[in-house]
Amino acid sequence: MSAFLALIWSPHQPESRQEARRLIDEAGLRPSMAFRSEEAGLYVADLSALPAGRRLLSLGDNGAVFGKLFARSSTLSPAACLSELSPAAAAAIRASGGQSLLTGYWGSYVAFVKHRAGLTVIADPASSIPCFYTRRGPVMCVFSHLERCPAAFRRGLTINRAFVSQLLAYDKIQNGATGLNEVRELQSGFCLAVSEGGSEEALAWDPRELGRRPDTRPAAEAADELRQTIRLVVQSHGMSAPKLAVNVSGGLDSAIVAAMLSEPANRFDIQAIHFVLQGGDPSETAYARALAGFLRLDLSEIRVDPAQPLPAPDQYPPTVRPYREFLGQALLASMAAEEGRATFTGQGGDHLFLETRSPLMFADHVRRCGLGRDTLGELMNAARLSEQSVWRVARDTWPALLLGEENRRNVHAGMADRQTRINRRAHAGLDPADLLPVWARRPEGTPPEKFRQVAGLVHMVQIRNALAPEGVAPLTHPLISQPLIELCLKIPADVLCAGGVPRGLARLAVTGLIPDMVRLRRSKGDASRFFIEQLGANQALLSEALRGGELVADGYADPADIEACLAPENYRTQTFGRMILVYYVIECWLRRWKTELGALQAPR
Repeated sequence: MSAFLALIWSPHQPESRQEARRLIDEAGLRPSMAFRSEEAGLYVADLSALPAGRRLLSLGDNGAVFGKLFARSSTLSPAACLSELSPAAAAAIRASGGQSLLTGYWGSYVAFVKHRAGLTVIADPASSIPCFYTRRGPVMCVFSHLERCPAAFRRGLTINRAFVSQLLAYDKIQNGATGLNEVRELQSGFCLAVSEGGSEEALAWDPRELGRRPDTRPAAEAADELRQTIRLVVQSHGMSAPKLAVNVSGGLDSAIVAAMLSEPANRFDIQAIHFVLQGGDPSETAYARALAGFLRLDLSEIRVDPAQPLPAPDQYPPTVRPYREFLGQALLASMAAEEGRATFTGQGGDHLFLETRSPLMFADHVRRCGLGRDTLGELMNAARLSEQSVWRVARDTWPALLLGEENRRNVHAGMADRQTRINRRAHAGLDPADLLPVWARRPEGTPPEKFRQVAGLVHMVQIRNALAPEGVAPLTHPLISQPLIELCLKIPADVLCAGGVPRGLARLAVTGLIPDMVRLRRSKGDASRFFIEQLGANQALLSEALRGGELVADGYADPADIEACLAPENYRTQTFGRMILVYYVIECWLRRWKTELGALQAPR
């Protein structure tokens, strides 16, 4: 996994320079895997558990870019990531304060760009690489994975009890806070300006602006550009990996990724893998086999037993917040076993291509086109999409048109669905406006259904390598790339759902590239029985960890409520089942940090 640690200091202050040097020496960071500029007051170390590659691009004395950076092309031609930047390109990036990275480039990166008063930190709009920051005296420390940083950088941190309590109610919080009081996250779309006077966050990329400028081209033209843009991002990422494994779930999105990597013009070394979740859910294997046969790919089927033990609490790493990804380490290890191949997924397609049953696409159409010849047809499409009558669609969408609702109901509903006896106290004081970035709270003129899509990006950007374990091959989600995100936000919701079909435009765009058995399927894979079986098989572990754990000891949860949630007649329901696993991850994280803080505070 790609991981970094950066130190930013004032080059004009002797005490700041001295503290930066002390931290570098204490951490034992390797100069051969780092960028350093005394003039800019910047040190960036590559902490990745990967062979050396193109992960640090120098901007000279103007800063550096960590990760993969691609140059934009008007021809939408796939190209490998940049191995270097010319002096002219570096100067242009510095002259723009880093903003030209957002318009002239794309990729999976975190950039550090010098400006007159200090440095600006910019993460790519998809937040492909996590980015957190904290101060060590006069030095700003910016990093992706705290567990990869030297232990000295964890000294002095304290648990953010309010944040932990909120996570019990809604574990998808994205407001900049973390589980540690002293550490903040640089949210998607924001940049961080660091100067001698302190630091300040600012919105640098606003997805609502794209949604407010709808593309008015016919669906056929939009489908053509969508196909080209998908090819661009998937194949460009593919050029950065010598050997690939494509995780084909049996669904549309992973099939699209596999198809783009399998085009005859490519010479990618590809292995298709499919996880067979045992436990009684409807099998997706027939779809995966049909795709592999159509694309002439070898398919490796990996059976996943729900009785496999969950990772023990003491295996949780010292991350800045609890991550459910911890529970899937066995699957990641299975991917790594595929000859060390970089694994590609189809994650992100639901958000971008618009998998929805919302009738609000009709409101978007009327807002854009007014009432005309197409109105009745779009009303019927919205009814088909939402599986409601045209009268119900008209009734539900007019308030959004006339009143300009901010449409917070989905966020509220998502939180309400997660309410249990354990987190009911946390729910009582929860306000969605405090938990999401500004672009996901206020539409600011964005059409209703398009704003729903924008707000959904909050969940999409969390689909990334949140953990950085040893010996695990890197995961790449090529669809979650800035060019495709921007295009899908510009295409109107009713066009994305062409014909009243979820992801209808994407289905049209890949006609002939994947088998119709997969392209036209409307059903979604279901793993609910798998997770119920997993909970049953791990009930003893969950019971022991939660009944006598830190959640109870610290007063986050009542033992009687935990007892009720763990009762078989309760955990077999979807809400209880899902949330028990969330509580377990939070419990593991708390235990790790109690141990970690105790060890760091012990006399040396």
